[in-house]
Amino acid sequence: MCNGSVVGNVKDPSDAAVAGAVVTATHRETGQSRQAVTSDGGGFSFPTLQAGDYELRVSRDGFRTSTTEVTVTIDSIVRADVSLQLGAVAESVQVTAAALLQTDRSEVRAEMTARRFQNLPVPVGRNYQNLLRVLPGFRPPSNAHSVPTNPSRALTYNVNGVSQSINNVRIDGARSNAPWLPHITSFVPTLEAIDTVNVVTNSFDAEQGLAGGAAVNVQIRSGGNDFHGSAFEYHTNHRLKAKPWILPQGRQKPKLVNNEFGGTLGGPIVRDKAFFFVSYEGTPNREFASRLGTVPTPLQKVGNLTESTTPIYDPMTGNRDGAGRSPFAGNIVPAARISRITRKLVDLTPNPNVVGAGFTNKFFAGDSYLFDRHRADTKLNWNPSSKLSMFGRYSILNYDMTNPQMFGELGGPEVSGAGGNPARPLEGRIALLGPPLTSSPQTSSWTHITVTPWPTRRWNKRAWTRSWAWTFLASPEPTARGGSREVGLRLPLVF
Repeated sequence: MCNGSVVGNVKDPSDAAVAGAVVTATHRETGQSRQAVTSDGGGFSFPTLQAGDYELRVSRDGFRTSTTEVTVTIDSIVRADVSLQLGAVAESVQVTAAALLQTDRSEVRAEMTARRFQNLPVPVGRNYQNLLRVLPGFRPPSNAHSVPTNPSRALTYNVNGVSQSINNVRIDGARSNAPWLPHITSFVPTLEAIDTVNVVTNSFDAEQGLAGGAAVNVQIRSGGNDFHGSAFEYHTNHRLKAKPWILPQGRQKPKLVNNEFGGTLGGPIVRDKAFFFVSYEGTPNREFASRLGTVPTPLQKVGNLTESTTPIYDPMTGNRDGAGRSPFAGNIVPAARISRITRKLVDLTPNPNVVGAGFTNKFFAGDSYLFDRHRADTKLNWNPSSKLSMFGRYSILNYDMTNPQMFGELGGPEVSGAGGNPARPLEGRIALLGPPLTSSPQTSSWTHITVTPWPTRRWNKRAWTRSWAWTFLASPEPTARGGSREVGLRLPLVF
């Protein structure tokens, strides 16, 4: 899930296997190299390689050295068969293209790379999940839940007609589904931080697991021996949008100012050994939000219901089943029959402010809606030797939202459809992984430890609650065929 593999066979011009050839795979960005020796059948394998572009160099006495360029992506097996030509070792043959078909796995999969994210239009919010709609079998992703419940604005989707709750999303191998709401992910990385998104929708192999619809593996970018950086700014305002239908006649188009800005930086800490990558995105959103509601007219507030032709019956008359009740005289409720509590609430309720027939949706409320979100992804890679590679990643999301209620102190629904429960939660994802520890060219082992906190804090004038959900996953022992045994512990806490 975090790595890819390269397999192949080395043959001579007569199509006979070449045993004992030295195969070296060198990562072009980090300079890390791995070495294998072909078997008696001429086969070689690199089972756990970091994703990226590799130079595959094959040498053997009596043959020209062959160099092939291959691209390794997460959760994939790249076949790179090599045909050596007779000649001196000093001579070389360079192959610039490798096979694109995956012939060593039967799964149904698709892949989206950083180049696609950079070139395809993505809606406001810059969520990679929006592009899942271009893959076969996906129902177009859609928003779910309020902002306080889902501040990442993760999207829901069905795959091949099955439930949206049985998709499994991993970021750098760490499961990222929300502990309380498994149909959404609790964290969505910044778009510039994503290197590859690998999607498997059928014929899952053993290491995928926990997925019935789609297994989505997201790979965060890593640093290399050269410094690379980027900066961006996207702006949207009300001048680019149509006038909402909800606005009463004569009102101007409401103001909207949305900015999405940030940048990335990656490079070496120690050349060929240690690397870093950081990504940040800020999203301040300012808009005038509004909604329509129903409130009583001034006559209705004092018990005069003559504006309606529907008779109002006295509940103190007639039978218990409602039969035989008498209407109020003149459709007017006597002042003595209106309780003090009702009168107090009625006095606080605003009057209708929208002209027109009828009684519903005659109150227009508007106020400023604010939403500030900050996301960051950091990743450190360390390659102490050719047999040991590890990385650590920490991602964080913080937001602040202001969404006033339409009746002010009296309450009521919020003016924006973003939802209530005003909150300032802090979300973090920590993934500590150590793949691979290779003892021989044929075998490898890896350790995967994940800590996934999902704290959410909410408060209002009367209550304040906090909930945490910690997920600890450890996969210390791979199976003989390259899968893994995963044990987990999830501890939800509410206080």
